[in-house]
Amino acid sequence: MTMFVPDSGRLLQAAVDYLDADLLPALDGYHRFHLRVCVNALRIVARELAQSEALEQSEQQRLERLLGHEGSVADLNSELTDRIAGSDLPLETPDLTEHLRATLRDALAINNPGWIE
Repeated sequence: MTMFVPDSGRLLQAAVDYLDADLLPALDGYHRFHLRVCVNALRIVARELAQSEALEQSEQQRLERLLGHEGSVADLNSELTDRIAGSDLPLETPDLTEHLRATLRDALAINNPGWIE
């Protein structure tokens, strides 16, 4: 992309800032509520754009260590759930609990970082 076009993260942040700081205070009732929902959704999208690649790589590395082979995140997660459900991978398996906690923490970092505390 040309250097004269702001990146998508900056554009998204500018839109969110305008909606939240300038437009939201001018609204009430139904429209205020729905604008707040829209602002929250856009903030989630912004965090996902900024963080998802690194978080997915981290998840893939954890899954590969846990399952002992390489694969896509989707395939590895499918295998993990099948192995847990089939009792091939008990919850006491070393690193499983840490992987599940890290995966949840990463999801919350995008969805609602305030819940992490």
